Amino acid sequence: MKKRIALMGIVALMIWLYCCAPSARVTSTGGPSIDEAQAERYDGPKARLAVGEFLDKTAQGGGSAYWLGNFGVSWKQVGDGMRDMLTTALFNTNRYIVLERERLNEVLAEQDLAAAGRVKKGTEAPTGEIYGADLIITAAVTEFSGSAKGIEGQTRVLGIDVGGGAGKAHIALDIRIIDAKTSQIVAAASVEGDATSLGLGGSTVLGGQLPVSLGGFSKTPIEKAIRVCIQEAVNYVVSQTPRDYYRH
Repeated sequence: MKKRIALMGIVALMIWLYCCAPSARVTSTGGPSIDEAQAERYDGPKARLAVGEFLDKTAQGGGSAYWLGNFGVSWKQVGDGMRDMLTTALFNTNRYIVLERERLNEVLAEQDLAAAGRVKKGTEAPTGEIYGADLIITAAVTEFSGSAKGIEGQTRVLGIDVGGGAGKAHIALDIRIIDAKTSQIVAAASVEGDATSLGLGGSTVLGGQLPVSLGGFSKTPIEKAIRVCIQEAVNYVVSQTPRDYYRH
């Protein structure tokens, strides 16, 4: 009898841990499934795209989210860090020629230096050779809340100690895929990520180090939620990119 009770307890614990695992979801439908999009390694033609700025559209944004200071992170750093992660992750799919736009001024400055005749002839960067994007990926952070396990078992939730228990995090992004030629929105969706301090890692969780700007979230539920949210955003972009854009 005792063995049976113990077995039931183990089963209940496993179910509870499974329910706490990091999760992500897209709250719209249409197009091929993520499994279909990623069923095989892709080595064919690529689409050219650029990732735009991540805007803050959360209720806590606009500089009023003082709780982020507890992690040493600002709203701009949140947007910049998530943009960097999405850019790198899209590049690593091998499906896209990802164009640098965040540091474009540095490229233009190098070309201007060459045009001024200050660069050794034959080594200068020519003008008029910057690639144009077929697609632009834009995103807005619409929900961002999180916690981290605090000292002596307490948990910080929006910067406030609330006692023991599992830390939680929730992030939502509005993703849009825009045709750069016509400005037409090709696809749009809301992507969400959730995690707890007890969540189990999995193959769907984006790997690699966090950008420096997001380092304050390291080893917290917020980091887990960011990773699953970015991974789901990548899956969505891959599954919704029209086939005729793969032409380079």
